[in-house]
Amino acid sequence: MDKKSFLKETFFLFRNLNGEEIEEILKHHKYDEKCYSAGEIIQDCNLHDGIGIIIKGRATIKSGLDGVIINRLNKGDVYGAAALFDKPTHSTIVVASSECTVISMSREFIVGCISHSCQVSLNYIEFLSKKISFLNKKINACTAKSAENKLYNYLLQLPRQDNTLELTVDMSTIAKMLGIGRATLYRAFEKLESSGIITKFDKTITFTEVHQ
Repeated sequence: MDKKSFLKETFFLFRNLNGEEIEEILKHHKYDEKCYSAGEIIQDCNLHDGIGIIIKGRATIKSGLDGVIINRLNKGDVYGAAALFDKPTHSTIVVASSECTVISMSREFIVGCISHSCQVSLNYIEFLSKKISFLNKKINACTAKSAENKLYNYLLQLPRQDNTLELTVDMSTIAKMLGIGRATLYRAFEKLESSGIITKFDKTITFTEVHQ
């Protein structure tokens, strides 16, 4: 698949644009493409303000070089969009987990795209609205003094791959650890699912996060 087709299919800002519109945008606004080795820093608050798209390989978002893993990125995933117009003051960085290739779009590129098409503006507003909605749900889950809050915080501590984890203990053990009954535990899972925080299939739990 060529780069333009890849962007048309995966890049959220180009959603609902036809091929001709994307061709016109890319004719006037240029992006960069670069390869990174495993362990190499792709972006931090000092490198550049813009959006990155993983087109090959994997990367990890961390809170500092040796910090907590915030998210894992695979082919087609995007980073930097939420902070595009607000330079972050924290030490969040993007590090290549494997050899990977990244398309980088500067803030000027994005402003040019927005100026070129109202649909790009709508796509960006929709992305930010979903991001805000998801973060509000996370805040509610973390601050509520409830069984679902205990469960959510417990799940966050478990090792996961690409926002997905496998429960290795049974429900009775989890209920005991959290100090709640099994029936309450099942209701807590149901509430987290209905709120859109997680999806659960048997022992597989996926955090339904919006791309950063």
